[in-house]
Amino acid sequence: MASTDISIAVTAGKDGGESAVPSYAPAALELPSIEQTLADLPESSDSLPSRSSDTLAQEEQEKMFRALKHILDNFHGSDESSQSFDLKELHSSLEQADEDARRGQRDVSPLQKVIIILHNLWAANSGLLSQAAEALANGSRDPSWRIPIGQSGVLKFFLDVISSKEQVETSLLLHSLRLIGNSCADTDENREVVVKDNYTLAIIRHFLNPDLIQVAIPVIYNICMDYEPAHSQMAENRAAYIILSLLKDGTISDNEALLSFSYDLVELASEQATGIERSPDGIILLMMELALSEDIILEHYSSLITSLSAYLDKERFQNACIVNKLVEKTLSVLKRSFSIEKGLSAKEDVQNLGELRLKLNVALAEVSASPLFAEHYPLDSELSKTLKSWVVSGEDQLQICACVMLGNLARSDEICQTMVNDLKIHEELISVLNSTARGAVLHSVLGFLKNLAIAGENRLSLAQAGIIPAVSRLWVFDSVPQVQFSAATIARQVIISSMDNISRLLTRLSQDPDSPAHQRTYLSLLLSLFEKTDSSPIKTEIGRTIASICRTTCPKVRDGDTEAASLLEMLFKLHEGVAHPIGAMITQTQWPVVRSEGWFALALMATTETGCTAVVECLNNDDVMDVLKKTMACEPSKSDDGVETAQPQLQKDHDNALVLVQALLKSEADLLPIGYRETLGDLVKNHAGHSLTSDQGMP
Repeated sequence: MASTDISIAVTAGKDGGESAVPSYAPAALELPSIEQTLADLPESSDSLPSRSSDTLAQEEQEKMFRALKHILDNFHGSDESSQSFDLKELHSSLEQADEDARRGQRDVSPLQKVIIILHNLWAANSGLLSQAAEALANGSRDPSWRIPIGQSGVLKFFLDVISSKEQVETSLLLHSLRLIGNSCADTDENREVVVKDNYTLAIIRHFLNPDLIQVAIPVIYNICMDYEPAHSQMAENRAAYIILSLLKDGTISDNEALLSFSYDLVELASEQATGIERSPDGIILLMMELALSEDIILEHYSSLITSLSAYLDKERFQNACIVNKLVEKTLSVLKRSFSIEKGLSAKEDVQNLGELRLKLNVALAEVSASPLFAEHYPLDSELSKTLKSWVVSGEDQLQICACVMLGNLARSDEICQTMVNDLKIHEELISVLNSTARGAVLHSVLGFLKNLAIAGENRLSLAQAGIIPAVSRLWVFDSVPQVQFSAATIARQVIISSMDNISRLLTRLSQDPDSPAHQRTYLSLLLSLFEKTDSSPIKTEIGRTIASICRTTCPKVRDGDTEAASLLEMLFKLHEGVAHPIGAMITQTQWPVVRSEGWFALALMATTETGCTAVVECLNNDDVMDVLKKTMACEPSKSDDGVETAQPQLQKDHDNALVLVQALLKSEADLLPIGYRETLGDLVKNHAGHSLTSDQGMP
């Protein structure tokens, strides 16, 4: 971004004096006054000699000034020394600045004489120094003079003027600031002079002078723009907090261009980690209060939300937000964006606002993930009630916010059960799944439901509320694979150790015997997804669902449970290729514990009469058969004292694969092709009988 000409003629205003931050914050929040903020920063050095109380004769002063004026006649624009100009013109000069900077550079020698005159006028305490400063400031608007101004020492002289602890007239300070700002526009050599001795702090101190603030803020803007060292120094000097305080108390309010510079500087400061670290906790409150202003515009709201999100990314400010009960206010800031949107017409602006909501939602997600959040915002808090109302609000980002934050609150079985049993929040979430909500909303709702389903007692309630039909329609949601994956995961979660919910998953899609859907179930839809998807995680999740059905029903069948036998018969009778997803569990290499569960599930299937056919069909896959051979060949090695030393996981896989092969050879040998039967027979030679071994920790 280009810099701006500091070409402001400021009308004299009320006498200066530092503005204190008004008392609008909670008592516990660190919100120091501007005076306190500046007092904590280092004092500037006073490099200029003391001004003499004995002034030179007027004739001598005028002689010196005429000499200086003669030198300055070559300055571009020096005839405009008394011209007034408007701050609103500053923005229009930004794009021109880069082009102007390509002009030729002036000779530095004339300014070497000027610096001598300037020091003499300072030492003489001459009032003509202000006029000299104005002429030089006007000349500095010509890019060709900027380097000479720095090399000659003129820039350093005026930096020392604004840093002086002596009483300096406002007009001299004003034009000194103008010269500094103009000289540093797109000129890193001069910016380096400013940064070297931390002159940015001296400029920031002049923010408190109502007669200078209109110049001082654009000066800092010029120095910082596209120059990281100044950018960083400005942030470390707490410029963001000071500017926000001035914005909040109304000191910066009447000028559109000045407001834009101010908010831009706040956003720039938020990009610096050291600046964030040195800011008081109360800076987030200032941002929130300003973002909630009735007259806030999108440009300024954007800077505030970008900055607030950066601060809330840090644990310290997350904790401050929670402890000081500012999370509610942050939610209000998010909701405020919807009233701003009503006044927008440009598609680009609406898109920008959507990105800001996303940033704020990410920040709120981080805040709600803090252990302090549940402590300060229990389920019966007003904030939780607000979030619950947002679940069905119809506004995407409010729904996402509610699901993520309440989902983060659902960290224990007790809280999850209360949400389901008392708040009935699962019913509202399922209603969203059945709506026309967009993919991002569906993903957040599913994430919340997955948390609720972890509590075992909730699974029956979720299924009774219709979660299986609700997620089944999302298994064809191929435009957002994350939604498909989460929807498949919930199906697996709700059937864990639940005969009732397994029965629901195996429910026929139509009770009409003449309908083709009568031969299909919700599990059929899940298997269709398995055949269509290229996603290994989705394939694996479907396999784990079938494995979970086998884990629950097969042992009950062996014990004579007729209901389990009926479900197992439906599993194999109505679902062709039902063991293929188990094969996907076995052939994937990312999760060894999942592969082990695959062997366990196939072994369970093989121990039942109806399951053997499905297992044989699975083993017809060459990849599965290759893994079986490798697993069977991986026998436990023995140490010198005869103790087996195989890894426990590999031992379980080996044992379950052996049980699988033995069961196939014993029960359904005729189903195996001759080559397979011989291969399997060779694999079990010299192996004693084994029993099934499961990873009970498998979620």
